[in-house]
Amino acid sequence: MHAIGSDEHGRAEIDQKKCVSCGQCLINCPFGAIADKSQIAQVIFSIVGGDEVIAIVAPAFVGQFGGKGNVGKLRNAFAQLGFSGVEEVAIGADLCAIEEADDFMEEVPSKLPFMGTSCCPAWSSMAKMEFPEHKECISMALTPMVLTARMVRDNHPNAKIVFVGPCSAKKLEAMRESIRSEVDFVLTFEEMAGMMKAKNIDYLKLVDDKNSDFEIASEDGRNFAVAGGVANAVVNVIQERDPGREIKVFNAEGLDNCRKMLRDATRHKFDGYLLEGMACPGGCIAGPGTLQAINKSAAAVKRYAAKSPHKHAVDNAFRNLIHYLEREEDGTKPKE
Repeated sequence: MHAIGSDEHGRAEIDQKKCVSCGQCLINCPFGAIADKSQIAQVIFSIVGGDEVIAIVAPAFVGQFGGKGNVGKLRNAFAQLGFSGVEEVAIGADLCAIEEADDFMEEVPSKLPFMGTSCCPAWSSMAKMEFPEHKECISMALTPMVLTARMVRDNHPNAKIVFVGPCSAKKLEAMRESIRSEVDFVLTFEEMAGMMKAKNIDYLKLVDDKNSDFEIASEDGRNFAVAGGVANAVVNVIQERDPGREIKVFNAEGLDNCRKMLRDATRHKFDGYLLEGMACPGGCIAGPGTLQAINKSAAAVKRYAAKSPHKHAVDNAFRNLIHYLEREEDGTKPKE
């Protein structure tokens, strides 16, 4: 975002008006001098205080702690840390894909020249900030994090919900007034690894309950974590509903490339297109809070995704909840 400059004394400073919390400065600073704000203490206080604390884990978790997508080990680790439960955010990814597909089919090209995906908050913020005249072209669909949190909140109204993922921008997203009531805290995989180390939890030595799997989210939903996965999931929903309809897709990774993509879109190069933007090169698996190499993570996520009993988002048993999960502007549920 070119948000880092120097003050009158030559000291580095971040222009908060430009920053979208993509976190690329965290992993690129050669001195490790930049850090985001952690909510580890708040999560621990909630657990120790006896609150029901439920983790919702992003699809990019596969392989981050040394495992191979074994959900049994993951549940075991979270239980030892004191969490009351853990759910898969890929469920919300399925719902997001369905909502974005509905938006695209209804609005492009009759109302909008193109549509951009919504799940990456850093890309979405950049697009609306730098191209305000086209901000309506970025989907208003709720992100997988929020949709999953709302599902959990409906069944556990008094729980503290903690999003665990690769992304620092999710911390900014969770601070928005409309989302605060849904997601209480955000932790990165790196922060979770720190909690495990503090509790002397050796992830690889944990018992792997082979019967403990999420087995709900689709293969497409789980592949949201890899660049191109979001657009692919949306296209598959559209083609299920309107077989034969050709959907043109373009995706960009890294905010400089996303900016170029949008600039071209405003010049009508991508009329009728579905555009996927990812702030991190490689997608969510390359987020600043990740622990593994991108190529290893991509392969691990795809292997894990392929094990899902559901191929596309429309195969997910929770697909009909999308309208139920929508809220009015004041946060209340819509009327029946």
